[in-house]
Amino acid sequence: MAEVSGMAEWRANIATGIADQRRLLLADLDALGARMVDEIRTAAPKRTGALAASVHHEVVETADGVRLKIVVGNDTVFYAPYVEFGTAREAAHPFVRPVAYREEKAIPGRIEHTLSTSWESK
Repeated sequence: MAEVSGMAEWRANIATGIADQRRLLLADLDALGARMVDEIRTAAPKRTGALAASVHHEVVETADGVRLKIVVGNDTVFYAPYVEFGTAREAAHPFVRPVAYREEKAIPGRIEHTLSTSWESK
């Protein structure tokens, strides 16, 4: 009967590679979130600066995977959706959607690049 040697090492290398990919993807999502927050803050209308200051991001782990969450507004800045989408009396001033739509197109390519390059140094 033939014996295959090195399987434990191979499994350990695969587990390490997967852990490295996850770490790189989380770091990439965090960097993307930080860049998007900067762009959204720059595009936000600035009467007092509170709206721009309320923008932040989180990388959230869920049962379905990992998500990048961009948060705009807070208890004090409850009016963020009215600025973004407008009201019956005020025109919309989109400052979140243009950034989100632009980044949405690039995300699959970023993920593919991160995944493909994470194994190159192994």
